[in-house]
Amino acid sequence: NPRTQDAVFRAVGRPGVVLVTEGPSHRVKQLVDAERRKLNRIVPNVKVHVIETGHGEGQVELSKVAKTVQKLKKELTKQEVAAVDKRLQALGGNRLPIPKGVDPFKARPDRRAMRGR
Repeated sequence: NPRTQDAVFRAVGRPGVVLVTEGPSHRVKQLVDAERRKLNRIVPNVKVHVIETGHGEGQVELSKVAKTVQKLKKELTKQEVAAVDKRLQALGGNRLPIPKGVDPFKARPDRRAMRGR
């Protein structure tokens, strides 16, 4: 979410799909729910884990996230992980389209117009 600087990171591994949240729980909940619905549509039989980062109750410190992910029970084989990752990358087209026309940063400025003529 660009306005509030909240983020949800997605990782695919042996435990399934892991969503790591960054931001207050009440604000990130909507982002997590939307991502979970999207994942259940794309890969329905894969378990989705949510890890909230922070210093509060039920949250994991940022320095301990890797350790927490490693402790999760392994539910997928290496081949299944590769297949899930390929599917998510193929169907995860959430990038903005490239605008048409000339790139304004590469356009050469008109020197005569800049001199005030």
